Amino acid sequence: MKNSKSFSLSTLYKGVNYLLGIIILIFLSGCAANSPKKILEIPGVSTPSAYYSKLDEVPSNENWIKEISKDKNLGNIISAVLENNTDLQKAANNVKRAASRAKITASNRYPKFAAGVGGQRNQQAFLGLPFGDADPQLSRSLFNAYGLSLDMNWEIDLWGRIKAGQEANIAEYEATFEELQSFRSSLAGQTAKIWFGILGAEQQVALASSSLESFKETSQLIQDAYESGNGRASQVYLASSDVKVASALLSERKAQSRAAARQLEILMGSYSKSNIKISGVLPLLPAPPPPGIPSDLLFRRSDLRAAERKLAASNRRIKEARLALLPQISLTSGAGTATESLKYIADTTAGIWNIAGQTGAPIFRGGEVLANLKIRKVNQSDAELDYQNAFLKALKDVETCLDNEVVLKSRWDAMNNAKVNLIKSYERALAEYKNGIGTSMNLLLTQRQMLSVSSQVLELERLRLDNRINLHLSLGGTLKIK
Repeated sequence: MKNSKSFSLSTLYKGVNYLLGIIILIFLSGCAANSPKKILEIPGVSTPSAYYSKLDEVPSNENWIKEISKDKNLGNIISAVLENNTDLQKAANNVKRAASRAKITASNRYPKFAAGVGGQRNQQAFLGLPFGDADPQLSRSLFNAYGLSLDMNWEIDLWGRIKAGQEANIAEYEATFEELQSFRSSLAGQTAKIWFGILGAEQQVALASSSLESFKETSQLIQDAYESGNGRASQVYLASSDVKVASALLSERKAQSRAAARQLEILMGSYSKSNIKISGVLPLLPAPPPPGIPSDLLFRRSDLRAAERKLAASNRRIKEARLALLPQISLTSGAGTATESLKYIADTTAGIWNIAGQTGAPIFRGGEVLANLKIRKVNQSDAELDYQNAFLKALKDVETCLDNEVVLKSRWDAMNNAKVNLIKSYERALAEYKNGIGTSMNLLLTQRQMLSVSSQVLELERLRLDNRINLHLSLGGTLKIK
């Protein structure tokens, strides 16, 4: 046998090269898997041209964080949350898994190759041959076998079954990505609400603290009047109880502020580090831009886009199951060397190869293939219902936020006017009491109402900010921080 020092693949694997030529021709005649077309028609739901709720002016949809608040601390906090939040990191891992599944499915459209090096040594005894009483060693023979191998297995996707599965995985990856974007926006909105909750709680603490001092002054006035014989003991006890209630309220407000700060630290993944800089007051609600909310803005919502991608994936799964009923065509091939001596294992003159094709279709599998197709159709029905529910929920979210925008503004206007009047009433009641023409009951009642209404005004300001965030998110608000 001739010993070749150079290993020529072109000579050794002539059969494989021929097969690769066929593969290339089939690839060139085929087409790559793409993302399924978007489904904009919602099954069983008609898209309204306008919303039922009316609003003189509506918020814009661009960079809602900076539109609502110019506070740089808020932007930094949201950036830290999006970078360090553990739940968001898990959601990002889901996207990576979905991308890997899509790549695995794509690999099924290509031939699978396996290479190996093997060797064996066999001994064979020639029993029953006419050697008589000869030495038993003369009736045995040793054989060596060494070789290189390169094997290929490929299912030709003639009907597009594998391609349909790949496109389904692409759509599922896109759905997972949209869910990640939805989670990011939701997390940013939650962070902003907590931040406004902290600012509001700090303002509530300041209000409760000033109210406590005010109640102490009033209590001292009533105590002095009682000691001078111009008051009653019941009024002293009542004023003292108001001081205790104001003190308890102050402790409650401080606890609420600390709890909100801890909640924010958890979102940032930095519990108990206490590195959150809290300053400022609740921002004024920004003036909305000119009116006009087209209903197709809903299709910018990530959760709605995710539901649509899942429906597109289920459609491809049905196609994949149907094509499984057709015959499957497979090609197998092997090439390598076979020699009795290890030193000739890479010799091209020892080359061998084979190629084979096979086709087959399911005849009887106990109803497995048809049952799988029925399951895919049920899954498609679920995906259609999920898409429909997601769209209806999106409509409800927008309608609710638009309605709350009007209701909260009306409540804030009324309560703010009441606050202004109560401040004036308290100032007048205090002056009248000091001049001896007013009663302590009128002073205490006015003081309580002023504290209560002032606190409600602060709470309504925070609720209006929260609702504006919800409105931006319900319209698929763009998340831009920097």
